Amino acid sequence: MFTTFDRYLLKRYFHVFIIGFIATYGLYVVFDGFTNIDEFQAGLKEGDSSGGLLWLMAETYLYQSSVFFDMVSPILTVLAAVVVFSLMVRHGELNPVLSAGIPTYRLAIPLTIATVIVNCFIIANQELVIPSIADKVQAERGKMDTSAQFVEPVYDFSTRIMINGQELYLTEQRMVNAEFVLSKPTVHDFVTVKAPNAHYISGTDTRPGGWVLQDALPKYEDLDIAAFARKMILPGKNPNDIFIVTDVGCDQLCNRNSSSLISTPELIARINNPSFSDLSIRKQKLDLHSRLTRPFMNLIAVLMAIPFVLRKESRSQILNIAICSCVMGVIFAISQCFLYMGSANLLKPDQAAWFPVIANGTLAAWFSNRVQT
Repeated sequence: MFTTFDRYLLKRYFHVFIIGFIATYGLYVVFDGFTNIDEFQAGLKEGDSSGGLLWLMAETYLYQSSVFFDMVSPILTVLAAVVVFSLMVRHGELNPVLSAGIPTYRLAIPLTIATVIVNCFIIANQELVIPSIADKVQAERGKMDTSAQFVEPVYDFSTRIMINGQELYLTEQRMVNAEFVLSKPTVHDFVTVKAPNAHYISGTDTRPGGWVLQDALPKYEDLDIAAFARKMILPGKNPNDIFIVTDVGCDQLCNRNSSSLISTPELIARINNPSFSDLSIRKQKLDLHSRLTRPFMNLIAVLMAIPFVLRKESRSQILNIAICSCVMGVIFAISQCFLYMGSANLLKPDQAAWFPVIANGTLAAWFSNRVQT
């Protein structure tokens, strides 16, 4: 059951967390805003005043706050716990609690619950908020509605079609100057189908997904392609259109190696998609397991901070915080080392993601006897 002191620690924890987020994001907004002020001004419509500029910047950074929260929340989770315990020592609140026979790790219960609550917000932000605003987040400053993305060429291994283009508009699901390289009956021979505009249509239970190439050249009846490709290359509703069946959509043609803007079900679908290469699938698996281990790593980092902030026979609280910071750096280095080995194919993706949890969890248990009692 929560006591008054538990609620006091929870209130202080969230106070530090919220103030820390506002301060860090405020600094980011000021720096990024002044750096990209010209782009914001270029994105204004004719006749807009300074109020329109402020509104455009506010809209942009409102969307960016979701990604920034996902990035800094693990750091602020540990920082808030360190500050809470440091303030307890500074204000002399720890000794009365220990004198009453309450163990130090009893104080970790409300902070553990607070960490779980923050992790729930992180998961909800990752799974619900960020995927719904992915196109807004990737837009250029000042061009929230019309921002174009560079197309990264993708080879669809399931259909053996190379997909390329000039620009990609995520909001409209449209690609400009699309190029699809198809296999011809002759071995090592190909034919390129070009279209000024191509729209992606998501698949349903009754029809597959794919690209509709408007005013495609050459026309469908003039295509000289392999027999197996005829199952994926279909005539469009209009005489000059061609429909190409593929699971490679807009989000996979830009920043395809980054999975931070998609939900976990979409990430799993990418892993099971036969259109991607083994290297890309390995990267996606590593991202999936890293996403699953992040809540555990956040909790372990908070528990690891306790014995270093509340050290036995400590001479200086500043020294304790400095040592705790070094330990957090070591934890981060261990995690990055394993992730690098996973990306370099030295370890399996699941091993690279879960070994840091085991190693850091063991260290947290090992150092638990150093806490002040």
